[in-house]
Amino acid sequence: MVKTSLTAALLSVAVIVDQSQAFVPPRTTSIAIEGHASSHETCLLNQRRNDDDGEAILSSQRRHVLQSTAALALAGFSSLPAFADEVAEAVTAPPVVVPMKSFVDNAKPSLFSLDVPQRFFSIRRSAKGDLPDEKTGKGRRGGTIFTAGDMAKAEVIAVERFPVKAMLEDEGYQPSGDLTTIAALGDPVAVATLLIRRREKDKPGTQNSAVLDRNSVVVSPDTKTMMFTFRQEINVQKPELLLEEIGVSELFRTTVAKATLSSNDGQMMAAFASALDQDFNGPDGVALQKAIDSFIATDQATS
Repeated sequence: MVKTSLTAALLSVAVIVDQSQAFVPPRTTSIAIEGHASSHETCLLNQRRNDDDGEAILSSQRRHVLQSTAALALAGFSSLPAFADEVAEAVTAPPVVVPMKSFVDNAKPSLFSLDVPQRFFSIRRSAKGDLPDEKTGKGRRGGTIFTAGDMAKAEVIAVERFPVKAMLEDEGYQPSGDLTTIAALGDPVAVATLLIRRREKDKPGTQNSAVLDRNSVVVSPDTKTMMFTFRQEINVQKPELLLEEIGVSELFRTTVAKATLSSNDGQMMAAFASALDQDFNGPDGVALQKAIDSFIATDQATS
């Protein structure tokens, strides 16, 4: 592209030079009668000589101007290749990839596996009081059995486990019949809403209600698994101070989630990964999505 622009500039200068050379100022014309040179004829000859001298001066000035213009054009274009190389390097720079590590539940029985960013700490709850009750799905930490995250950036991945029947009863439903698929539980958007509401109950510190992205709700072909996204505003006490420190006056947290009934033991297992929007919209968000995509609940019917 740079070479093409340079060639075009040189051609333009060449055309101007050619046109300038083709330009000839009009001369005073006269017809002399042979053998009768007059004072008038002498004046015309002098005028013609003056015209020739003027033309030479003008031509010299035009050449000087055109040569200066061409030199400036070449000087300007000479710096373009380096600039183009810098742009090319910026465009072709490889995207930042967050390194991941695998986590396989080592409890007996093993309940799940997933990938998490390498820098994340990982905690698998094992104390009796920390684990949710098999019948109610409640414990000191709600239904959470696993947590990973980066506290410096407020990024968190959590895995929860609770009975499907208990989730529906807590919402005032009387569940019966087949509860082994998302389709059997009801409309996927309604199920996602129930899961978000349950999570907010387990996290009493939550100040604002989460908003489900209805278009993000996707159910797997076997209707045992669903994925969805929701967003939540975080209250900021001093927005002007926040704006001065990090350049924003509002904070939002985006969460991607996967819920599954593929354990086939009457329990719902759900993984949630969240980060502040300014981090979620970069490489960290890609890594969190990878973590959720990798989440698998172990089939307890065959283990």
